[in-house]
Amino acid sequence: MRIRQMAPVTASLILACTVASCTFEPPTARSSQRDAASPDNPSQTGPSQTEASTGSLRVPSMDAGTKSLLAAGPAKGSRQVGVIPGGKGSVWVLFDCRGAGKAEIIVESVVNMPFTCLAKSLTPTLNKLDLKSKKALMIRVQAPDSVEWALRVTR
Repeated sequence: MRIRQMAPVTASLILACTVASCTFEPPTARSSQRDAASPDNPSQTGPSQTEASTGSLRVPSMDAGTKSLLAAGPAKGSRQVGVIPGGKGSVWVLFDCRGAGKAEIIVESVVNMPFTCLAKSLTPTLNKLDLKSKKALMIRVQAPDSVEWALRVTR
């Protein structure tokens, strides 16, 4: 298309969005993952306009075909999150944080995962753990009170 041909289309699009109060937001880091909302629960189909504009922190969504083992947050500071069942195989740790500081996910007797969280933007992370024991594992998050976080562990 030539630029002259684009001008009426662009003007129409801008006018339509102004009239309809459209907002454009960049896709999230995990936009390809399935939202946890279901058609039977329309109140959870996505973030509200207020949540979207303020960037509310929520428990990370999970991919289709995965099973949630543990979910926690949003929360601030350190806490013992819970226990995931043991078993050989892979688990995924989805962790989102915001607030200036360092956070660490501690999977007892297996691994410590340190993260640097940013003051004004959401920092999403995804880690794969290959488990080799059938022993249940305690999950803890260590973070200063200035860091808000949410976590999900899936298999």
